[in-house]
Amino acid sequence: MVTILIILYFISAITNSKNFVILSGVIMSLVFYPGTFVFVVILAFFVTQCKRFIQNKESILALTFLIVISFKNAFLPIDIRENILGISFVLFQVCYYLKEDMSMYAIVSRLSFFPQMYCGPVVKPSGFVRNKKMNIRSLALYHVIFSVGIFYKTYITYITHYVYSNDGSLLNSIYWWAYMYSDFLSWSLMGIGIAGLSGFKMPLSFKAPFFSKNISQFFRKWNITIYQWCMDFIKIRVYNKFWAYTNIGIATASLALWHGLGINFILFGAFNFVYFFFQNKIKKHNNLLWSSQIFYYAFIGFLFNGFLPSDLIYTSSSWLYLILWVLSVLIMLLFDYKSFSLIRKKINRYPSTVILLCLVFVAFTLFFRKVDGQFYYAQF
Repeated sequence: MVTILIILYFISAITNSKNFVILSGVIMSLVFYPGTFVFVVILAFFVTQCKRFIQNKESILALTFLIVISFKNAFLPIDIRENILGISFVLFQVCYYLKEDMSMYAIVSRLSFFPQMYCGPVVKPSGFVRNKKMNIRSLALYHVIFSVGIFYKTYITYITHYVYSNDGSLLNSIYWWAYMYSDFLSWSLMGIGIAGLSGFKMPLSFKAPFFSKNISQFFRKWNITIYQWCMDFIKIRVYNKFWAYTNIGIATASLALWHGLGINFILFGAFNFVYFFFQNKIKKHNNLLWSSQIFYYAFIGFLFNGFLPSDLIYTSSSWLYLILWVLSVLIMLLFDYKSFSLIRKKINRYPSTVILLCLVFVAFTLFFRKVDGQFYYAQF
């Protein structure tokens, strides 16, 4: 899958054509994941033909989609789910198309756009409008974004996954977060980079989530577009402040249903719902709130994965990887904290040089590094 994204990166870098890159992404979706593509075509036909019957019923349809996704992830064998990757992102996204007057081809081409179909983010129809103010500095920035995504996937995700998968200690939840974030972020950055080079701007999936002081803020910054989707569609009518908070809690807990109906996911959702209200009660005690958030990171991975630690400390014999893990996490946090500001001046001053360096780095990665890997969340 990474190789396909690199090919699309070079296509978008050479052509800078939104329509050509979207068409290329559609063709690659058809060739490599025909099961998902057929599902997209059926869904687009349903939207165009049944629009008048489902208008103003977006919330009901969204809840139905969420339940379908939950049952799929709970009961379909993994080998079948691997042939229909990205179904949940398609269903999430189509809810925004119900009020749009679009042709079937336009819906199919956007829902099956390869760089974001399997990895997110959830893009609204307006997200595919071409930006007319592109210049060489903007292009250089998107080259850097894609290159950072490749760097994360090829190096940092490899390290964080090794440490997480070879550990059974009390820190396993922390290692799991590092792996999930590096992997998820890498795919998201690559998709944003390809789209940007083609002239349109996909929304961010992450915005420094680990600098959040509570789980509500965390989920608004972690997988931003799916959390916003929950807030837009999975809600109840509110009449007072308490129920307004309840909607946020419901949106936070609903994210668990995306993963399936396993007892670990149900407990994960229930814990998020209860923990949201607990943190709301202690929000005036800043130190206690920060401590509760650190506890959340250290505990919730065990609940999500249905895993109990068997050791107190890191159990792998390779301490070199643990050192590299610390370095990888520091790199990610530094990028989050500075948000590319460390390299923005260089981009503005030497955009052509930055573009050339990015092209060389991506080409080197393609030919001299193992770049293919499965996106963990694409199966959900």
